[in-house]
Amino acid sequence: MALKATASMLKRIVSNVEVERKFNPGPKFASLLASSTRTSTQGQHQEHINHDERLPFSVINHPGQLIRDTYYDTKDDHLCTLGLWVRQRNINILPLNSTLPITDHKDNTEWNAKVRLGGHFRNSQFVEYDGKKKVSEEVLRITNSKMRLEDLQVASDLQSRRTEWEVLRLADGKAPSAKMTIVVDEVTEAGKENVDESAFNHTIGEVELFQEFVTEEKDDAEHEALRKEIAVQRMKELEEFMLAHPDIFSTDPKPIGKLSAYETWRTLRGQS
Repeated sequence: MALKATASMLKRIVSNVEVERKFNPGPKFASLLASSTRTSTQGQHQEHINHDERLPFSVINHPGQLIRDTYYDTKDDHLCTLGLWVRQRNINILPLNSTLPITDHKDNTEWNAKVRLGGHFRNSQFVEYDGKKKVSEEVLRITNSKMRLEDLQVASDLQSRRTEWEVLRLADGKAPSAKMTIVVDEVTEAGKENVDESAFNHTIGEVELFQEFVTEEKDDAEHEALRKEIAVQRMKELEEFMLAHPDIFSTDPKPIGKLSAYETWRTLRGQS
């Protein structure tokens, strides 16, 4: 019976591991990444393959996105303190013709949760969960069943206009070890039609590595230990990539993430 019980605990486990490092998108970043020459059509949108000789790695430019992130927490940010971020994300693809209106598709909204594995606000390692059921389970797990998803309130509601590139080849000609993307977000408060100089406005860049991590015939503890090792390794690779191109990925002054920037802005306005 003991052997049978042990065997039942060994299973196939899948985790979505993401590591990210923030940077300040400066003039050189814009001049290099914005120049795309070859295009390939994907459905109704175009993807641009950048082969600028000045750029030491190869990227493909994905269609722009308009992203609305509504974050949920307790009034005292208890989940954030525990290392859990809960949000509803709505994504709309921006039209190639900038004069066309952006259609808001409510059915594009999905629940997401990020659980911190390591790092800090600028350089982070996460496990990601998608779907309301999984997000609800994470809220219950991390609070020892003391709190439900329905108990949370809106903590922030932000809108990002995102530009995104996927790195196809590194400087040595090899492909990244996992899916690597470079994103730049221009962030404002969601639902604010009249934007003036005092309104929240923040631009931040991130380089991300995303990997679906799978173990077979491992228990939860073994999977979690291996998952942390993967996250540490991917973060090391990401750091090496960015440090190899400091003129493109500036980290001086220290980059500030959108949530940290928003909280600072609210505090200065006396809204916290």
